[in-house]
Amino acid sequence: MIFKYKNRKFIKIVLLLEAILLPGVLVFWVVFGKVWTSFDFQILDFFYTQAVQYGYGPPRSSQVVYVTITDDSYAKFGTRVLDRMAMAHVNEALAQLGPAAVAYDLVFPLPMTPASDQRFAESIKQLGSVYLPLAPDDLTPTAQPFQWGNRRAYERLRSEQLRQPREQGAAQPLYITKALMQFDAFAEAAFNTGHIGASQDADGVFRHLPLLVKIDTAYLPSMALSVFLDTVKVPWESVTVHWGHTLTIPARPGSTLTRDVVIPIDAQGRAFVPYVQKWGDDFPSMPLHKLLQLFDEPEMRGNLQEFFENKFVFVGDVSTGIADAGRTPLDRYAPLVLMHAALMNGLLTNTFYHQWGFWDVLALVCLIGVLVGLAAMAQSSMVLYATGAIIFVGLLVLTGLEWVHFTLFPLVSVLNSFLVIFFGIVVGLEVAIAKDQAFIRNTFAKYVSEKVVNELLQHPELLHLGGEERVVSVLFSDIENFTTLSERLTPQELVGLLNNYLTEMTAIVLEQGGIIDKYIGDGIMAEFGAPIPVLHHADQAVRTALHMQRRLEELRPQWRQQGLPELRCRVGINTGTMVVGNIGSEQVFNYTVIGDPVNLAARLEGANKYYQTLVMISEFTHDCLTPNLFRTRLLDAIRVKGRLQPVKVYEVYGESTDAIPADDLKYYHAYDAACAAYLERRFDMARTQFEAALAIHPQDTAAREMLERMADLDPAGLPDDWDGVKTFETK
Repeated sequence: MIFKYKNRKFIKIVLLLEAILLPGVLVFWVVFGKVWTSFDFQILDFFYTQAVQYGYGPPRSSQVVYVTITDDSYAKFGTRVLDRMAMAHVNEALAQLGPAAVAYDLVFPLPMTPASDQRFAESIKQLGSVYLPLAPDDLTPTAQPFQWGNRRAYERLRSEQLRQPREQGAAQPLYITKALMQFDAFAEAAFNTGHIGASQDADGVFRHLPLLVKIDTAYLPSMALSVFLDTVKVPWESVTVHWGHTLTIPARPGSTLTRDVVIPIDAQGRAFVPYVQKWGDDFPSMPLHKLLQLFDEPEMRGNLQEFFENKFVFVGDVSTGIADAGRTPLDRYAPLVLMHAALMNGLLTNTFYHQWGFWDVLALVCLIGVLVGLAAMAQSSMVLYATGAIIFVGLLVLTGLEWVHFTLFPLVSVLNSFLVIFFGIVVGLEVAIAKDQAFIRNTFAKYVSEKVVNELLQHPELLHLGGEERVVSVLFSDIENFTTLSERLTPQELVGLLNNYLTEMTAIVLEQGGIIDKYIGDGIMAEFGAPIPVLHHADQAVRTALHMQRRLEELRPQWRQQGLPELRCRVGINTGTMVVGNIGSEQVFNYTVIGDPVNLAARLEGANKYYQTLVMISEFTHDCLTPNLFRTRLLDAIRVKGRLQPVKVYEVYGESTDAIPADDLKYYHAYDAACAAYLERRFDMARTQFEAALAIHPQDTAAREMLERMADLDPAGLPDDWDGVKTFETK
């Protein structure tokens, strides 16, 4: 399609669309308050995996190692409880191997035997640089007082370990209100502490870790940050926290730093964890029982010293079934001790991921919007489509390049903003052109001269059409097997029967307050809730469908006596926001409704054939019905042709005052319960209820189809996004 602007109309349309779409997108993000969503991080997980795979991940420090407590370690202990004597032996061994620091990702809250506890405490003092963390019971953004205890561990936390860094900007810290503390003897023996609270993103992935948390009026650093600050000799009070921007560790006189370490943080003080590799491939690891075994062999101590000397040792439980594990951007399941090790690696290498700021993203969206608008004003539509393709590919390339340079770019948010603007302009222009050219040429040419048609094409603003958005209910009905039935009748008989049928059905529609939109062959399209708005238009539409079925039951004996076919009709009803009004020209128009809900209503009428039902309504109509006025059952969840979103559909089998046979009620209730269970993946219950329904009505198509559908399912192999929806490929 070539855009030839003989006047200013299309340029005005583009400018109008730009004036609506671009500010609309910007206002959305301003109201939303951030440009980062879970979808952005999920797509970045893919880029993260690819970057690590091809060697573009964070550099690995040789100073980080693990001591892991594995299933084999517990097997050596002969118990699932950590042996304090064995842990003391580990500390005593490490004391001779010269690590830079030892950070436990474990809490020892309770005493065991006096001898083992004393030995373990003495080994901590002997080792010296041991960090025993506290584990927050919960992290909350709401300021709440900390639940202090009377033990010495609490006193040391209050008097020595909580400090006040320098702060800038609006703080939204995470608070600890309760924590699992170390046993007093161990807390006193430890060199220092830090928190090991892991911050889980909304989608359940551990991508961020709070570098500091607030306890009452002071702050506690994370365990890795605490170890690093002590190592480089920078006091907590010298750290600058610019909330929502950076946490800066200065290279002050007396420290071992040669340059500032700057860590990007969000408003809650969380940093994006720079994972080096997948668990098991990130840092050297030695099982605890292996360490003890090798240390007892004098000829192996040289190798052990090489492994541990001047290293930062993270001790963690990685055995099967631990609670301290979860999903990371690189692993579906991994022990979370790797978060602290990865953070320590980032501190040692000064490597962290920055992310695009809010206003930087909005500036890019503005630039994209302007480029799309300028491209849309060109004569050829190929300029617009080529610009769109270049921007789309460019955003993907930009995301990859930024990732390689340790910068996070919100691809999904920017891409969605671009697509809204791009397709909004494309659709707007398509609608304008289709409306001006196709409608005017195909419709008005029948009633006016070619000269007038050409004038309207040049000045379409001369055409005044009316319409408004309104929530209404639409009914479509069609005669079952009408084509087959019509072949048995003469033309006169066919016309007479059809006129008789349409007259009776029309009277019911009008009686219930609806309007006849049009007859489509043997089908009827009717609306309820227009032109005069009414509150219970959904009730009117459904009652009309039931009365149509009742009237047909009364008419069938008469037609049988006349030797005519006994007509049955199927009805589909949907409720939604549609455009209602005079659609057409000032000379010829039709009062009708248009919109996606109308198409859905038409599809529901056809879907009756699949389930052998007579009246089908959408969930939107079902939600608008007066409670307890009609008898309905959940029939299925379907996706009709031309519509991406699935919809639940219901069969209406009577009004609540109708007398229904007990067996029929049992059948409908069993099917309703079965369908609900099926959509909730409770397949055993669904199967039982469908079989109960089928036992009452052995020829029931719907129940038999659902059982056959479940027979083809492998519950264990269903994807997470399985929704049980039946897709109809035809109208």
